[in-house]
Amino acid sequence: MPALSIDDAAHLLRRAGFGGTLAEINALNGQDRATTVDTILSQTGPPDTFTPIGATEYDQWISLIQWWYQRMIATTAPLIEKMTLFWHGHFATAQNTISNFTLMYQQNAMFRANALGNFRTLTHAVGRDPAMLFYLDNDPNVKGRQNENFARELWELFTLGVGNYTQDEVVASARSWTGHGVTPYPGPYLFLYTDSKHDHGVKTIFGQTADWDGDQVIDLSLRDDAAKQLTAARFIARKLWTFFAYPNPSQAIVDTLANVFISTDWNITSAMRTLLNHDEFYSATAKQGLVRTPVEFMVACMRYSGIAPVDAHPEWYADDMGQEIFNPPDVSGWKNNAYWISSGSFWGRADFVRNVTSKANNADPLLNKLVDERADTVPIAVQRLFDRFAITNPAAATRTALENWLTAERVAHGSAERANIFILTMLTPDFQLA
Repeated sequence: MPALSIDDAAHLLRRAGFGGTLAEINALNGQDRATTVDTILSQTGPPDTFTPIGATEYDQWISLIQWWYQRMIATTAPLIEKMTLFWHGHFATAQNTISNFTLMYQQNAMFRANALGNFRTLTHAVGRDPAMLFYLDNDPNVKGRQNENFARELWELFTLGVGNYTQDEVVASARSWTGHGVTPYPGPYLFLYTDSKHDHGVKTIFGQTADWDGDQVIDLSLRDDAAKQLTAARFIARKLWTFFAYPNPSQAIVDTLANVFISTDWNITSAMRTLLNHDEFYSATAKQGLVRTPVEFMVACMRYSGIAPVDAHPEWYADDMGQEIFNPPDVSGWKNNAYWISSGSFWGRADFVRNVTSKANNADPLLNKLVDERADTVPIAVQRLFDRFAITNPAAATRTALENWLTAERVAHGSAERANIFILTMLTPDFQLA
């Protein structure tokens, strides 16, 4: 495997996490790519424990949001948190519908525990997850009154994709999922299978007739039917590449990742190893192919500015940017890439940056140093900003714009407005790229 360049290392740390510091990037310069990827894949994070804070359910809900943001900022295993975010958007459920932050936390912990494990195992866990069963109405799915919501989305959005099943098969699958519910009110809510509510009649799915059960439907889709397994492997491979590299990958790339899934019986770590080592992942197309999602953007802003979620309050700004963690817009999750680019969402980013910068304004040594025109020349001051925000390959236009602005400020005022130079740096196109 080739050695990583500075630009490669910065790109890898952004995509396999939320961005490295300059020191972390420099430490990877010249290192073997495969060895570095293996290190990233082997990293383990802190224990997954959340203690609600506050007297009201709303306060405790906010504390859950801030807890996850803090994990994303400070984790020693950033890829696990990035994968948890990916699975959260793939197997999407929303607090606005469920209204139970405990179930949302339990689901989040389940995604984290399976983040780099086995996709088939993860899908089985989702089929027994109370948050999902409530969200897609499988709790009231019983013999004689089957509900198709979960059965349909299991194939359409979670495994096979649109058009790879018939309506009759959706009905048969829904019958297979009857009786898969949740313990009754007032909880605590746990998965509960009730055999008397299950439809034991024969059902025909993918040309095979049997008394199918829900777990068997998952295995039929992901293991026992070779054609459907390949369809599913390509579907998940495409979503992974789109999330971590760029949209619309070639069929060759999709097939490479899909074949890894099939040959390893759905091992996610193996697929991610192939993805992160792929030469195309380090291409110019990949490095310039994604915009930071609002979550990634806010994590990066807080990490590089040193402001914690409890002070930055990302939950106040997320809706304006279009991405609230624990609240995807619907079961299809969040759209990709260009979805985040609009005048409205950009103003949301600007508002968050102003908020973060105001917290750092009087305490940050770099901000204070930039005030004094005698501290550094303009080019050195701007380079310090790039270093601070891990912008390793700034565009010439970005460098010129910041230098011109800082020069004009020093000429006009003898100093630079501390907050504005930080704001401008975090709003550059270079910082917006994932």
